[in-house]
Amino acid sequence: MEDERLDAVILGASGFTGKYVVRYFLNHLDRDGGGQRIKIGIAGRSRNKVAEALRWAAAPSLPPANIPIIEADVTSPPSLAALCRRTRLVLNCVGPYRRYGEPVVSACVEGGVDYLDISGEPEFMEKMEATYHQKAVETGSLVISACGYDSIPAELGVIFHSRQWKPPSVPHSVDSYLLLESDKRIAGNIGTFESAVLGLSNAHELQKLRRSRPRRAKPQARSSYDGYIGNFTTLDPDLLAG
Repeated sequence: MEDERLDAVILGASGFTGKYVVRYFLNHLDRDGGGQRIKIGIAGRSRNKVAEALRWAAAPSLPPANIPIIEADVTSPPSLAALCRRTRLVLNCVGPYRRYGEPVVSACVEGGVDYLDISGEPEFMEKMEATYHQKAVETGSLVISACGYDSIPAELGVIFHSRQWKPPSVPHSVDSYLLLESDKRIAGNIGTFESAVLGLSNAHELQKLRRSRPRRAKPQARSSYDGYIGNFTTLDPDLLAG
């Protein structure tokens, strides 16, 4: 029954990022402002590992007993289709998305289910748009990427900056910088590292994809700083223009 479907399922709940997403949801389940409890599920390849992640996210309290654990594997289309039949929204935390994202997008679009991820991988996002846009329109599926730290601060910064101009003036370009500071050693996780390596090593594929598609207006991205600056996806013009 439609009213028995979950509001959202976190796929990849036992991964590095997925565990923190689960923990955030547990802290906000009753805070939607309308007094209605958000119904979520968590999913992954191993039921035991997902259950362990739920216990970690709920600590020091006991994990809620009414959160279903769903076995789903990105290499198993039937399991993804079954997952989509149980929810209205899939929060996909399984990366790198270049390798593991498309089967989840495909299942969501086919089932008319909404999709969110935290990808910062331009080629993946643009390829999904080119491949699944028309089908998503037909099934009513919303597919939205770049919902994580890589993208949201830059997006909000550009929006804030653009609102400081009074018509007919508009910003011509935006300079964006990311500075990491910590009293402790800064360390990433292997998934982020792998995504970065794959993105850099396959940059030619992204350019090939962009050349094959109609050109569209986009913000200009440039860097000018007395020091070391590395281009990062937070300032990718196609992401900010999307």
